[in-house]
Amino acid sequence: MRYIALFVALLLSLTTAYPVAAGTWGYGQFDSDHALDFAADWAEAGTVESIREALTFAAGQAYLGAPDAEKALVAAEVVAASLGKPNDKLPAELATWISRQPPQELRSLVPLALSAIDRVRNPSGSELYELWDDQGAEQWLTHVNELVIRLKS
Repeated sequence: MRYIALFVALLLSLTTAYPVAAGTWGYGQFDSDHALDFAADWAEAGTVESIREALTFAAGQAYLGAPDAEKALVAAEVVAASLGKPNDKLPAELATWISRQPPQELRSLVPLALSAIDRVRNPSGSELYELWDDQGAEQWLTHVNELVIRLKS
C-alpha cells in the first residue's frame, strides 16, 4: 500500500511540474506528438506543395484548430530551415528531406509562413493559443516569436 501511495505522489509531482498541453512535453515547435508526426510524414512523403497547403490553410482560417496550428508551425520551421536558419530540434530525417527540395520554392513561402504564424498566435482565432494561454502562453510565444525572427532574418 505504501508503494502505491509513493507511486501516486510521484505521478502527481511529475504532472504538476511542467504545466503544458496534452500530448505536449515542451514549448517548442518540435515538442509535441502531433508536430513530430507531421515532421515524420513530410520527411517520408512530403512535397513543397504540402508545405504550401498547410501554411495556406492556416493563414486563411477565421478560427484555427490546434492540430492545424501545430502543422503550420512545423511547415514554417521547414521554410526557416530552407533559409539556413533551422530549429535546434529539427528532426534529422526532416532536415534530409528539406535538403532534397528546391530551395527557392521553399524560400518563396516566407510571407505565407509569417501570415500563418500570425493566425497561430492570434489570441482570438487560434485554439493552440487558447490552450497555451490556459497554462501561460509567454514561454510558448517566445519560441514562436523566435521562429518569426529566423524567418525575417
